[in-house]
Amino acid sequence: MAILIGQLVVVLVVLSLYSGYRSSERCVSCHADKERMAKLGYPQFVMTREQVQEESRHPNTECRDCHLGNGLSDDVDRAHRGMLRVIVLDGQFNVMPKRGVVRQLLPSGPDRQRAMLPKLPDGSINYEVGTILYHDRDRRSYGYDPRIAEKTCGKAACHPEEVKQFSTSVMGSNFRQRSMRHWLDDHGPNN
Repeated sequence: MAILIGQLVVVLVVLSLYSGYRSSERCVSCHADKERMAKLGYPQFVMTREQVQEESRHPNTECRDCHLGNGLSDDVDRAHRGMLRVIVLDGQFNVMPKRGVVRQLLPSGPDRQRAMLPKLPDGSINYEVGTILYHDRDRRSYGYDPRIAEKTCGKAACHPEEVKQFSTSVMGSNFRQRSMRHWLDDHGPNN
């Protein structure tokens, strides 16, 4: 009987550690705090658990399942280490700092063609920004990165088959584009 109780205790400890590791409670407690987010300079990233569930339509998914990072840390830098982020490039395809350049990635302005372009505080288009790439890109080549997709959407409990199918499709396996080193290479995106 003592062995059975010991085994049960071990299983419960492992399960509690696993569920704690997957937790995103710190993400939600920080991002739901309007005052703190404004003080950090990111008032546009205020997000409650209810908003996350409604907007993502993934009720059993933790923040870190999609965005990576560390959902257990109270420290801003540690919490965001390894987290996926948009890549902002200037007109010469150099990486730009996102802070102060891209305030929100929400449609704005009357011109639907330019609604998603970053705006200056006066509402005019920020022409310093050449393009914005979302977080599923390889930070070296800017191409689709199947390794990122496997760590996020491709997890066993999410969409592994879809990621596998896309990664082996013509678009997902565009090896030549992913292997380019310069934007103007023969097989680069701007050839």
